[in-house]
Amino acid sequence: MPAKTLYCATLASLNGLSDNRNATGISFIFQGGAVEEMQKVLVNEKGMAWITCEKCSHTSGIDVSRLSDRAPFIRYKCVKCDAEFDVACEFRKSYRKEVHLNGVFIQQQPREDYAGRIEILDISKTGVRFKTRVKFDFKPGYLLKLSFSLDDAKKTNINQTVEVKWVNGQLVGGEFRNQDHWTSQQLGFYFMS
Repeated sequence: MPAKTLYCATLASLNGLSDNRNATGISFIFQGGAVEEMQKVLVNEKGMAWITCEKCSHTSGIDVSRLSDRAPFIRYKCVKCDAEFDVACEFRKSYRKEVHLNGVFIQQQPREDYAGRIEILDISKTGVRFKTRVKFDFKPGYLLKLSFSLDDAKKTNINQTVEVKWVNGQLVGGEFRNQDHWTSQQLGFYFMS
């Protein structure tokens, strides 16, 4: 499925070198369109990601510290076999738990026109990734009020405002805003269970 290209650069230009060619053969295409399936890689606190080629299984460590969670998708070219594939870089500040929780959203800003059902796909103490039932025209910076119940013994209800950080089709990544002590505490208990 074609994706909208936002920016293209080689690793050399990301590292501040003047030549756009580099010996590693790694090239990047930051994408903002819909992408079906892609490899997910964690980015550590030093900005390093380890990517394993889907074709030849060669693993390379690359510096993606100049990326951000606002443009977490890259096109990677293997240094060994030249295979190209999409990679989602996850910049985690805290533990993230995969879940399947139903909920609803109401858009708070810039306008209050949208509301709908969502499925929470993963959650951390600082944010969520969720899928909407239909595609909405969300942009980074929009504020949404989410309401959902955890799948713990108490079915704890969470009502939290999130700031949209990235959108990829029906998938949305959001960071909690103005999280109260009770919600933070409940999420902490949830991750320990």
